[in-house]
Amino acid sequence: MHPFDNLLQIAKPQKLLQSTMSLLDWDQETYMPKEGIHLRSEQIEYLSSLLHHAKTSSKFLKALEKLISIESGEILGEHLDASQQAAVREWRNDYLKAVKLPNDFVKSFAKTKSEASNAWIKAKNENDFNAFAPHLEKIVSHCRQQAEYLGYEAHPYDALLDLYEPEMTIKKLTPIFDTLKPFLTNLTAKLKDQKHDESFLYGSFSEKDQMDFSRNILEWMGLDFDKCRLDRSGHPFCTSASPFDVRMTTHTETSNLMGNISAVMHEGGHALYEAGLPMKYLGSPLCEALSLGLHESQSKWWENHIGLSLPFWQFTFPKLQKTFPDSLKSVSLETFYRTLNRVTPSLIRVHADEVTYSLHIILRFELEVALIEGKLDIKDVPEAWNAKMVEFLGMQPKTDREGCLQDIHWSLGILGYFPTYALGNLYAAQFFDTFSKKFSDWEEKVAQGDLIFIKDFLNENIHKYGRQYSISELLTRITGADLDAKYFMDYLGKKFKA
Repeated sequence: MHPFDNLLQIAKPQKLLQSTMSLLDWDQETYMPKEGIHLRSEQIEYLSSLLHHAKTSSKFLKALEKLISIESGEILGEHLDASQQAAVREWRNDYLKAVKLPNDFVKSFAKTKSEASNAWIKAKNENDFNAFAPHLEKIVSHCRQQAEYLGYEAHPYDALLDLYEPEMTIKKLTPIFDTLKPFLTNLTAKLKDQKHDESFLYGSFSEKDQMDFSRNILEWMGLDFDKCRLDRSGHPFCTSASPFDVRMTTHTETSNLMGNISAVMHEGGHALYEAGLPMKYLGSPLCEALSLGLHESQSKWWENHIGLSLPFWQFTFPKLQKTFPDSLKSVSLETFYRTLNRVTPSLIRVHADEVTYSLHIILRFELEVALIEGKLDIKDVPEAWNAKMVEFLGMQPKTDREGCLQDIHWSLGILGYFPTYALGNLYAAQFFDTFSKKFSDWEEKVAQGDLIFIKDFLNENIHKYGRQYSISELLTRITGADLDAKYFMDYLGKKFKA
């Protein structure tokens, strides 16, 4: 057997464990009985330990060392093509990270996260930050310890960022956010007082009809329901066991129509990425998403660049009117389109418009850095959150449920994750600039209901490569430039000027 194929075979159990844990997480958020959390925490703890053992086993290391030097990173295997060389480099990077984490720490962190996520749900429902605070204290402590184990050059937060967005550091991120913040706050100030009749977006919308319409949208986008499914959960998300088993969820409210539709297009973008990864390399980095920022770019592409575009609704709105005639039959397409694109600061991140959304992310980034540095005490999080909401968006949360308890992420122990949402906006705008030049007729095609060519573009340029290229290499290959916030700012400026 070729050494690469041998390594892939030895690494396969890692993917089997990861996919099993993904399904357990999905079940926990969808169908698991509440009292199942105690056993689920033990299951996740046990499987996390097994996964860590698999990633750091001597058997895996020996197979890897036949192809690459662990010390220097020099490729040793003969007759490896470019994609295989990239795979072994990424395997090495993953091994070096995993081997730094003691197995006892991995087990402890897994159990802490499982318990914290359940506590967060209860605390949010009861608007009780104090009940969640001890769990958040443990989460932050584990994240600090994780950063120390992983190591960093300049700042402990860099070690956490690297888990979700390789190459990214505070030093790179801060000037980007420092550029975005005044631009977005100024644009918000110009647009926020425009008047829109929003009443038709709020009424009585059957959950069954919403879910049926959502599945239609996903099929138009090119998702295959023999390989994916859509369910409901408290917080919309997408997870994947393999390109042939992708799970999405959405959150429906009978009184709010567009929250579900935007969530479905968002998670559908994630699902298309997962479904577009090369199944033949399952178990290797070539069948894994490059970064969470890139993942987010795919969801923002579909949610905003397509889902908030006039051409998309020229095709879709008549169908939506037929589904919900009582609320929409007398609404014009122009009114619907302008209302969808209104800029209205919101307390809730997932309800934010595309101008103010990144301000929500910068707020969380600044709080996370302060937590990791120890400059912000857990007990002071609600006050700090509310102060930044006033500073950034001119709004004061009345409850912690609509403030610092609104997101699940901290309960999952993924500090360092939030910046990838804003980076996703930047990547999407930069990719879309290239796409719109390549397909100058994209608006006409979308207005006729043709979305498959978009899926094909993304699959051909992004999805099929997995982790073969770094994010800077991929940006350069597709757009001819490194990351630049000007594409996103130009996109917003042009759209809202119009």
